[in-house]
Amino acid sequence: LQRTKLCNYLEQKKKMEDCSTQHGIVTEVQTDRVFVLVEQKSACASCHARGACSSFDKKNKTIEVATKQASDYQKGDKVEVSISTRLGMKAVVIAFLVPFVLLVISLILCLKTFDFSEPLSCLVAIAITAIYYFVLFKQKDKLSSGFKFGIRHL
Repeated sequence: LQRTKLCNYLEQKKKMEDCSTQHGIVTEVQTDRVFVLVEQKSACASCHARGACSSFDKKNKTIEVATKQASDYQKGDKVEVSISTRLGMKAVVIAFLVPFVLLVISLILCLKTFDFSEPLSCLVAIAITAIYYFVLFKQKDKLSSGFKFGIRHL
């Protein structure tokens, strides 16, 4: 019996390491969705000298969690929201890495291949990046279906 408890604990520990979690407060509940307000903090938030610093890098973000158990939650409940690390990394690649690569490649192509001037090359690179973000915005419903958040009471 003790070995089973230990194995379950280790399995749960491994699963938790594969997830990114944040604590938040439920702000709205719909039939199949829970909206959670989380406070995002940068690394500066844990610094002992943050009081003397002028960095104001706390942001509030609302996360929409699709769940069949939405009726189990009420406005004001303290909850933990989680997403797998793999999905979190996928989001970072889509939101930051791909546009950065597009920006750099389009800038280099404009300067070296098409012989555009520097200001024109910059404008073209920024326009291509803006188009990428516009397409992402238009596809947000399709993209969001691939990112599943977990939720549990604290």
